[in-house]
Amino acid sequence: MQSLDNSLTLTPRRFLRGLRSRPGAGTPNPAWIPAGHEVSRRVARRLGGVPVGAGSTLVDVPVTGHFLGGAVISESPETGVVDPYHRLHGHPGVHVVDGSTIPANLGVNPSLTITALAEGAMALWPNRGEPDPRPAPGAPYRRVEPVAPHHPVVPADAPGALRTTVDLPAPRIGAPT
Repeated sequence: MQSLDNSLTLTPRRFLRGLRSRPGAGTPNPAWIPAGHEVSRRVARRLGGVPVGAGSTLVDVPVTGHFLGGAVISESPETGVVDPYHRLHGHPGVHVVDGSTIPANLGVNPSLTITALAEGAMALWPNRGEPDPRPAPGAPYRRVEPVAPHHPVVPADAPGALRTTVDLPAPRIGAPT
């Protein structure tokens, strides 16, 4: 893991299916991270294994398993893709709840951050037939209390149960350009 401010830009390939990656804004992504390779060597030595790195380091091409960003959280479609409640601007009923709303490389596996964003967004969805507590699309951000589900899957006494007494800070709107 590394904490440089960098990015990848993805574009469609012209002749082959799939995407092509190129360096984006910020410091170029490193193809080799010495600290990561040293940890791999120590772990392999301790376990009696063989450390293996990505073959792309031989040709100086950085790789990542965690593509993030692209669907910026913002208050308007002019500055982003989704509103603070993860609703896609201009497309009622469509929500984006995945790693694309994370504005920067976290430097660690993003699974818990993605889970927290998803749980936060889902906690604001109304129960079927009830009014939506979120402001209308395009309205300024305001804090909304979580909606208690009528038929929760997680028992009320479980560690992962919905808690309505947690006071979370307002989300950070926008992303660095």
